[in-house]
Amino acid sequence: MFDNREKIKNEMFYSILLLVVTEVFNYFVLKVPFKYLLVIGILGIVVLELWIIRTFKLYSQKKVSKYSDVVMKISLKRRSFQYFVLPFLFYVSLLFFLYFNRNAILGHLVLIISIVFILVACVNMKNSLQRHYSIALATRTIYDFICITALYLLLNSYLRIGFSLEEFILLSFFSSFMLLLSILRLHDRLGPIEALVAIVSSLLVCGSMYVVWNSNVFVIPCVGALTFYLIASFWNLRFAGRTKLSDYLYPVVYVCLALVIILFV
Repeated sequence: MFDNREKIKNEMFYSILLLVVTEVFNYFVLKVPFKYLLVIGILGIVVLELWIIRTFKLYSQKKVSKYSDVVMKISLKRRSFQYFVLPFLFYVSLLFFLYFNRNAILGHLVLIISIVFILVACVNMKNSLQRHYSIALATRTIYDFICITALYLLLNSYLRIGFSLEEFILLSFFSSFMLLLSILRLHDRLGPIEALVAIVSSLLVCGSMYVVWNSNVFVIPCVGALTFYLIASFWNLRFAGRTKLSDYLYPVVYVCLALVIILFV
């Protein structure tokens, strides 16, 4: 029990430290030159990567059995994208959003939610590392939500920068495509056909936002993120071997209800 308490304390320490550093970045966005913000952002990235490195180092190896001294290790190269690159991209998208955001309440809310996502991801990473040949389902789910949140943050930032419709669509397509490839890689499904499906899916995300382009800055990224969520949900159901139509209706109903609230309430 003492070891478990120490582990929880360590996770909380890193999460609070990352929250403080990111909050400092958010506070000084309009008060200090960009070079100082860059230093603070790099410090946040260092804290995040040290947190992940520590978790990986502690749980990436275990004995084959309690009667053997043979140690099984997880390849860092094999899991580097899932455990290092994707959290890095998510945190950078958060900093990008905070830099261009001018709504204080929204900034604090997104910051806290994002840090909670990172905390949950790092806690689940420990359970996932106990499976040496695949990533735990809970960890995959968390990373799916990280991808969805990262896309929302990026789309929101693109709009606040003031890109034209053509520039916004192009950046949105590239961001959606890269994050969809990330999901495919998490599920070990990345191949030529899957990449083609990701291209078509990215076009659907862009098309959904084009339809509501005349809406406000809050509606457009929400619609894009919901479309992305729907696509990711269908993929996850398919990867899990679900074939019943009823299984695919739940995310559709959820997205429809969310769209009604966003567009008409």
